[in-house]
Amino acid sequence: MYGQLTSDVPLGPFEGTTITIWSGQGKQAKLHATPSCSYLRSARGVERTVHLNAAVVGRMCPQCGTYGSWARPGTGLAVFLGALTGLGLLYELDSFRDPDENAFEDEEVRHAAAVLYKPVADDPAVPIKQDNAEHDEDSEDDTWEERREAERVRELVLRQWGGALASMHRTHRQLALFPWLRAWAGAALEAKAGYLRVLQEQAQLLVAKRALLAATAAAAMTEPDVPADEPAFAPLGDPGEARRQLLSLWRRWRSAVEDSWDDPRQQTYVVHHLTDTMGSRRKGRDQMLERARAVVAGWEADVRAAAGEKHDERIVVARLPRDAAERGSGKSLVDRLGEWELGVLASYTADAVWEPQSVITVRVPEPVAVRLLTPQHTLSYSKPGTAEAEQLAAQSPADPWPAAGSGVGPGVFDDTPVHSRRLVTGEHLRALRAATRDAEQLYVVFSVGSGLEVVALSVLEERCAAGWQGSVIAGASDLPDALFAPRRPSPDQEESVWPARIHDPHHEAFGSHLSTAEGERVLVRLCEARRDTDHALRSLALARGVADLRQLEAVGYNDRDFPHRPFASAVWHGLLAMEQLDLEPFEPVTDTGWQSGSELPLGVLAGVQAYTSDADGRYQGRAHSPDCKHRRPERGVSRDDDLVAIKELMGNKGFDPCSKCGGYAVRRLSQDQVAYYRAAHRLHVLAHQVHSAAARSNSAGSTELAATLEEFTDLDRETAQAWFPLRKEARRWQQTVNALLGELPGSA
Repeated sequence: MYGQLTSDVPLGPFEGTTITIWSGQGKQAKLHATPSCSYLRSARGVERTVHLNAAVVGRMCPQCGTYGSWARPGTGLAVFLGALTGLGLLYELDSFRDPDENAFEDEEVRHAAAVLYKPVADDPAVPIKQDNAEHDEDSEDDTWEERREAERVRELVLRQWGGALASMHRTHRQLALFPWLRAWAGAALEAKAGYLRVLQEQAQLLVAKRALLAATAAAAMTEPDVPADEPAFAPLGDPGEARRQLLSLWRRWRSAVEDSWDDPRQQTYVVHHLTDTMGSRRKGRDQMLERARAVVAGWEADVRAAAGEKHDERIVVARLPRDAAERGSGKSLVDRLGEWELGVLASYTADAVWEPQSVITVRVPEPVAVRLLTPQHTLSYSKPGTAEAEQLAAQSPADPWPAAGSGVGPGVFDDTPVHSRRLVTGEHLRALRAATRDAEQLYVVFSVGSGLEVVALSVLEERCAAGWQGSVIAGASDLPDALFAPRRPSPDQEESVWPARIHDPHHEAFGSHLSTAEGERVLVRLCEARRDTDHALRSLALARGVADLRQLEAVGYNDRDFPHRPFASAVWHGLLAMEQLDLEPFEPVTDTGWQSGSELPLGVLAGVQAYTSDADGRYQGRAHSPDCKHRRPERGVSRDDDLVAIKELMGNKGFDPCSKCGGYAVRRLSQDQVAYYRAAHRLHVLAHQVHSAAARSNSAGSTELAATLEEFTDLDRETAQAWFPLRKEARRWQQTVNALLGELPGSA
């Protein structure tokens, strides 16, 4: 049932593209997209490079032709094949072309309509009159089942029509990406359009326009006056409680009527909700229900009267989503339409235009038009003039519709030399997302205004919609394999993801937990036994080049209503050390003994980035790091976080950190930063030892201390430049070391 690429499908600009295939022995052996294909029975599959054409497609393995990608993911050819095969364009062209086993004959539909249009009083399913008990029990059961079957027919026919409508929409959106397929798909489009008209005619028989008008009138109702002080409603409580419950009944009734295909009398059952908290033998219960039915009947009479009035007709246009893939809620377009909205489209649609944008024209009574133009519907409705203006805007140079150009072809993504790249558009990115499983990742892009940047796909979509013009250079998955050798821990290694902290600055590994190398190790351990380890390492490599990590946050939600994420959450641990720096060596000298700082220069650590939710105490509550459990469920840096340098954070009296997380996380340190961090802590410890020896006039150990301090004198030029961006910081470091040497007992 899925779409399989066949030799008659025009390949357009992808004709002749070089691809790698595998085949068994023999000149007529089937071709396979991957050596792991289960249809490749020969253990000695031959790898070959061929040019894609009709002959190659004709020899394609059925499984690979339906599910396999004959190109590297993310390339234009991969997007093309992904959009065609599986549940893509080829599947859509073959669906909703003619009746299937679930379709109904016209005679069945007319019979169901006759049952549904029976006067409600004759339907035993609705307990309005009390003479239903006089009916024969078997006859009642038959009538009940007949109506339930008619409602099932109506539901299925309306959903089939909506499914055919959505399929036609998806088909044209996908054809817009590959305009060279339009002529080839013409016959299938005519068949789909014909069957769509057949289904609409059946749907119109099953939905009464007066019921849609009554639902419209119910939606426009204002809160009515209710007879809460009548004796019949005494079982509900005092008049105040009775009024509350009767208004609740009215809201329940209106909600049921305003989104229904049925006559309002079908909703009279809601009166039984008044008895939810009382027993069946409660005194006055039956009288209360009878009076409540009369009150509901009054509401029904009002909406039926409004539905029976003469109304002028108005034209309203509905715009279907531009995305070829229906995303955002995990449901199809039809599933997101309510009964009333779907019924209005089926009953009043006068015309449909599918290109350049899917627009449905409906001719409806004035009240229905007013309700459609309110913003709470699934589709976007507007007046005809507004819709035409929006269509012109949709074809603006900022986001040209591919129907006017060449669509998605070679050169949009990374399958051509960089100098041949085409400008990427919003439609290209939507096609990439629809056809590629892991489309939401980091991409290197280039524009004249901003130069090279690393952004998430969702951010790139947002920019294209705002008029950004640029080209895609590469995605995280496109980085060379040679740069990423396997870096997984051996099976025998029982190393903890978070090893014990080393507090002795004289230990050679002191401070290494803050390093970029440690971040990479942590990332690999967190992704252990997962397939996305290599992709996470590539994402980490790209993200390291971003000056502000807040730019890495994606926008929007996926088809399961989860926020977009350009990489695995473990990548944040590769970028950030979720802890704080020990800044005691750089704090001012005080007279408080061991807690005194050494006032060392921050040097290369001054610009280390710290990310926090509140750097200056501007918001209520304490500041948290990106990994704090007190924050939102999505871990990582967001656009709402603050970025401050360590130099700015020191002495910031407005900073109020969380006691659990410390308030911020630091960007992982380079090798030079770790080396200076360790050296500063070593010198700080030595300074306290020197002060202690001088206070006791104890010359024991002075020689050893002096020898250790000598390591920090006369730093070589390369180390001094790496540690101290400013020359005065190097002088200050040297002065501190010289002062300590002079303070040692017995020093010359």
